[in-house]
Amino acid sequence: MVSVAIRTHFQEMIESGSGDAGALARGLHREVTGLGLRALASKALNVAALTPERLPDVYDNAAAGWLGLPVFPPKLRFRDELRLSPAFWETLWELVALPADVRDQVFPTRVLELAGELDPGINARMAEVASTYPGVAEAEARGLPAPYDLDALAVYRPGSLGYAFRQELLRGDGVAAPFSETLLPLIRHMPPPLAAINSHVIRSWRLWALVAGHGGDSRADVAMSAFLMGQVGHHYSALAVAITLVIQSLERPADLGLTLDCIFRGWMHGRETRPLIAVSWNPLLDLGLDEVREALGVVAFQPPLLSVAPRRRD
Repeated sequence: MVSVAIRTHFQEMIESGSGDAGALARGLHREVTGLGLRALASKALNVAALTPERLPDVYDNAAAGWLGLPVFPPKLRFRDELRLSPAFWETLWELVALPADVRDQVFPTRVLELAGELDPGINARMAEVASTYPGVAEAEARGLPAPYDLDALAVYRPGSLGYAFRQELLRGDGVAAPFSETLLPLIRHMPPPLAAINSHVIRSWRLWALVAGHGGDSRADVAMSAFLMGQVGHHYSALAVAITLVIQSLERPADLGLTLDCIFRGWMHGRETRPLIAVSWNPLLDLGLDEVREALGVVAFQPPLLSVAPRRRD
């Protein structure tokens, strides 16, 4: 159980969003501290819930710091922040307090609930950010994507992308489980390009995951969420990653370093991979996965294997 004092302090840190993401991540890679973790988690939730225009800046810098690349001074943006409601905080701390096994089962749904408690102004601000991502304007101009037909995909040979994609659709689980066709009527009313982005993620994220090489376990789901943030500024993913960081900073699990590595490598992979939202997939579905990657110039994600975990200090 998180004490009232810790929750109050955390909320103050989240609402301020202060701190240098690059320096924080660089410090955590050397030595994990409770204060450093909470500061980085606070910054991640601040940009996901209050200052979305800072999302690329914060994650570019944090990833650079974690991966040992040159960092840069934070870019200051003088703009009034949005506000977080008491209902948001209540929902967040209820999620954090759940036993881990229960929390894992309800996490996607609870993140959607938290998204519903955000300031209504968040969508317009997030739309501005997403519009700056490569490939998004092109996808917006094409209109909302059509659903994939399982019967049509059944014609593809084993070993092809189309066959593998159909198997993933039939399996039907993973990081974007709450993003089902039932949400599309609500998504259509979001400001452009958010309707296009979310529709593409609902219908194509498994396809993107296959081509980009993201898949396997829950840690791979975190990397995929970070990849979606880096590709299209996916807002649900930004919120999910930020909440994951909040939980990790409070519980300090043994595999914390691997989770951080997945987040920052996943983000960089999304930024460095060509915009998959702009790809015309039908001509590629009969090709093998390696052939598709070669045609698109995509390098598969390499799951992190930290030989030495960062030192821990409370």
